[in-house]
Order: sequence, then structure tokens, then C-alpha cells
Amino acid sequence: MDRVSKIVFLVLFFLALVSGRSWSEERLMVFCGAAFKRPIDEIIDVFQKKNMAQIYVTYGAVSTIFAQIQLTKRGDVFISPSEDFMEKGKKKGLIVGDSVKNIAYVVPCINVQKRNTKNIRGLKDLTRSGIRVAMGNPEIVYIGMLTAEVVDKSLSAQERDAFKRNVVTHTEDFNKLATLLVLAQVDAIIGFHFLEGWYPEKIGTVRLTADELQRIGAGQAGIISYSQSQELAQRFLDYLNSEEAKAVFKKYHYFTSPIEAFSWIGAKKPIGGEYAVPVDWYSR
Repeated sequence: MDRVSKIVFLVLFFLALVSGRSWSEERLMVFCGAAFKRPIDEIIDVFQKKNMAQIYVTYGAVSTIFAQIQLTKRGDVFISPSEDFMEKGKKKGLIVGDSVKNIAYVVPCINVQKRNTKNIRGLKDLTRSGIRVAMGNPEIVYIGMLTAEVVDKSLSAQERDAFKRNVVTHTEDFNKLATLLVLAQVDAIIGFHFLEGWYPEKIGTVRLTADELQRIGAGQAGIISYSQSQELAQRFLDYLNSEEAKAVFKKYHYFTSPIEAFSWIGAKKPIGGEYAVPVDWYSR
């Protein structure tokens, strides 16, 4: 190799090192509600390859990851299954207000084992003796709060007590709730309509009636105000709202517009909002 060739080789080698170092420095920290794990995992994988970036993601109960953001003052993107937590974040100065985008919509339903050997056809069936029900902890898990609201507003006091007796465990996030059903450790949960899309061979869907449904969830993403990579975070949010990302959400049976959700329900329902869960739900 002559002298010029060596110089060219060294320059190219140096540029490769710089390029590699830049790639490793392009990174995001994402905090995401556990109910969005399947599509977000896939979306992140594609985004990383397209943008030569690394994304580190933490999944969990939305109230838990919200508290983590407050405590650590770190992170770049927050993905929440409910508008109310995003509003709290904006009011506390944790979320850049004009960055927030709706990315998907989720509808509460009854999820059962695929064979549904207990013949669960509706909410009142979850009050029958011998039915094992798991429930998200209503103090920290969004679907747990929605479960308490559905039961409180749709069942009689006697039926409510029977439902609570059938609850064999509370989980600290949505993934663990789904896993209990997949492993046949319970007969049913009140989860979300998309769960059959996660486990099509393991889980079936029993719809709640339009009267029983009180509200639906709107998945939102926003930039965390402590972010040191807001330009990359904005690109990720734009990608979450792209047709390519929407196709991934639809692949896993999420709705990408309120109209789709309302059509599935057969009625319009409030989007987001909170329910003041009575303290006796926390007594177990």
C-alpha cells in the first residue's frame, strides 16, 4: 500500500470511528405504559434502524413510570394509555405541552381463555361462584381504575361484592395481568380489546355492552421536558403518528381513530378522564 493509499485508509477509518461514536450518542429514553408494549417494541425496532439511534424503553404501570419521571428528572418520551396522566404531566411541567400526539385508542372488555370453558358471556358472569378473576391494581394501573368504574356503575351492590370475592389477585401492570390469563391461572380479566391481537391462540374477547362501558383510553405520546435530545424525540413522535406506525398498531388490533373505536362499541363514549376509585377497592 503506497503512502497516499495509507492516508486515504486512515482518513476513512477515522470517519468510520466518528460515525460509530455519533450513532452511539443518538439515543432516547422512553417511558411507556405496559399496555402498549407489543406495538411499541416493533415500532422502536424499525425507528432505530432507520435513524441509526438507540432507544431504551421502560414499561410499567402508567402511574409508576410517571412517578419515575418526576423522581429522576430524566427521559425523553412519555407514552401514556390515558389523557389524564398526560394532562398531569403538562400541568407539572414534565411534558412539553405542544408536543403531545394521540397515537392509538383502547377499549375495555372482558378477556377470557380462548376455549372459554367457563362460558363467560358478559360482565355478570364474572360474579358467578367459582370464576377466577385477576384485576389490575386500581391504585396504579389504568385498566384497574376502569375495571372498578365498570363494576361500580354496572352491577348491583350484591353483584359487586360477588365480583370482588372472585378477584384472586391484583397485578402491578398490564403485562402481568395478561400473563395470568395466558398461563390459565385465571378464567378472565377485564382488559383491553386488543389483547386477542397479542395472543390470538390463547385469548378470546367478550365485549362489554355500550351501557357498561364508561370511557375509552387514548394512547398519547409527548416529549419529556428534561429531554436532552428533543430533536430526535420529535422525530420519534412524528414516526409514531405515521402511516407506517399506524399499520403496526392495527396489526395488534389497536384502534387508530375514535371513529374505529366507537364503531366497535356501537356508541360514542368519553375519551380519557379519571374515576375516583372508592377506598374499599384497595382493602384486599
